[in-house]
Amino acid sequence: MYYNEKEINYALIKATKIINERTKHLEKFTWGYNDCFCFLIEYDKALKGKKSQATKINLEYNNAKEYLRELRKKGHTLKSFAEYCNYEIRKDLRPKFGDIAYQNGSAIIAGNGHWVTTDENNLGVKKGRRYHFLDRHLSLLARPLRS
Repeated sequence: MYYNEKEINYALIKATKIINERTKHLEKFTWGYNDCFCFLIEYDKALKGKKSQATKINLEYNNAKEYLRELRKKGHTLKSFAEYCNYEIRKDLRPKFGDIAYQNGSAIIAGNGHWVTTDENNLGVKKGRRYHFLDRHLSLLARPLRS
């Protein structure tokens, strides 16, 4: 039902490598190319391969607010998009390695004890704050399910 730690670790490493490589070739942070939502898409692709649904909705945006607006135009909220991509919405807000979340305008992934996301200073993927047993700061928490 869920992915194992090895699969999640592989997907995180691959997605990080892709976003960091994109970042190297840019002079500035670019929404829709090396941002936190692109990081989630690359993570999903690395985790699910050809079964990834995340790439099927192409969006053009210049900030997190525009991303949400464009997502709504395609008929989705963050929650319904996560469900469409075969993620289990977690009401308990207890993150585990590999979970995805949304907090304060940023898409984040539960890494090894810390949240990881992209850096808007064009530094690629960065390690953020530690996640807690119960993380009440999240507006969405979802766990990838096997397709």
